[in-house]
Amino acid sequence: MSKPASNPVNADGEPIDVPVLVQQARNGDESAFGELMQAYHQRVYGILVGMVRNPDDAGDLAQQTWIKVWNKLDTFKGDADFYTWLYRVTTFVGLDFIRKRNRKREVEMLDELAPERDPDSEMAPSLTSRPDQAAQQTEVRDVFDAALDTLSPEHRTALMLREVEGLSYDEIAKVMKCRRGTVMSRIFYARKSMQEKLKELR
Repeated sequence: MSKPASNPVNADGEPIDVPVLVQQARNGDESAFGELMQAYHQRVYGILVGMVRNPDDAGDLAQQTWIKVWNKLDTFKGDADFYTWLYRVTTFVGLDFIRKRNRKREVEMLDELAPERDPDSEMAPSLTSRPDQAAQQTEVRDVFDAALDTLSPEHRTALMLREVEGLSYDEIAKVMKCRRGTVMSRIFYARKSMQEKLKELR
C-alpha cells in the first residue's frame, strides 16, 4: 500500500527533503518548519477530524499539534520516519482531547443528577438524540459516521491510520506505542464492529 505522506511535496508539487528541513527546523529555521507544516498539515488535520469527529475542534487541535511538534523537535532522533513521529504526536493530542472531553461530559451528567435539582423543573436531556442522528438517517455517510462514533478512541484511531492514512501495522504500532499484535487486534475488532453496526443501523 502506498504511503503518500512519506513522500511530501511543496506548494509547487516538487518533492521536499524532509530530513534536511527537519534539521534546519531544529536549528531554529522557521521557514523550514513552515515547509514541513505546509506538506503535512492536511494529513494532521484529517487524522484529528477522524478522531474527534468535529472539524472546528480538529482545526484547533491541529494548531496545538504543530506547536507541540515545534517544541519537541529536539526529541526527534531520526530513528523513525518524521511523518510516523508526527502522527504519534498528533494522535496523543487527539486522545488527550477526547479523554478531557469525556471527563467533562461525565461531570455534566453528574451535575444533571445532583440531588438539589428539581426533576420537574425541566425536561430530562435525551442521551440518544443528537443532531447528526436526526438528520437524514438513511444516508450512507450518516450511517457510517454513527457506526464510527461507537468505536473507542484507540480502535477508531488505529482504523483511521490504517484505512485512511495507509500506514502499515508496524508504523501504527510506533505511532500508538503498542505492540503490532495489539494494532492488528484493534483493527480487526474495529472492522468487525463497524460491519455489525452498519447492519444494525440499516
